[in-house]
Amino acid sequence: MVGGFARWQLLALAAGALVLFLVMWITWGRIAQRREVGRRIAAARVRSGHVPLEIPTVRGGMAHASDAAPDTLPEWFIQGKGEHSVVDEQPRIRVRYVDPSGRKAECTMQVSHLDIQKKLLTGHGEMPGDMYRIPLHAITGARIAESGQRFNVDTWVDAVRVARRRRGQV
Repeated sequence: MVGGFARWQLLALAAGALVLFLVMWITWGRIAQRREVGRRIAAARVRSGHVPLEIPTVRGGMAHASDAAPDTLPEWFIQGKGEHSVVDEQPRIRVRYVDPSGRKAECTMQVSHLDIQKKLLTGHGEMPGDMYRIPLHAITGARIAESGQRFNVDTWVDAVRVARRRRGQV
């Protein structure tokens, strides 16, 4: 009788662990799904012209190549001087990337040009002659150099693409 009771306890413990694992699996799946939906919504907003607060911006006038509305922050952010915040296409950023030899590297650069077709980021460093040409797929992380705030390169590239399209450059 004692051996049979121990087996039932072991089976009950195993069944409880299995149910707990199943509940955790379902919960994890739902959380991952919500994060993916949120990421897709944010990406769609950027593609439609919204400039999120984590993307560096500059103040720009109303002169544009087309009559389309400029890429703006929310209306409450506009200072009322006829200027809107537009995407900064040449921010100063600190980039972590994997160099061509496979080693991790880091640099602080002033972006000179973003080539969207070639998916290449070109810029210069702090020392004379420091030129960087970094493929976008090699970038592992980026931060805004002045504030240290995280910088999502993919979102920034989408915002630059939208801004150029609105200006008629793409």
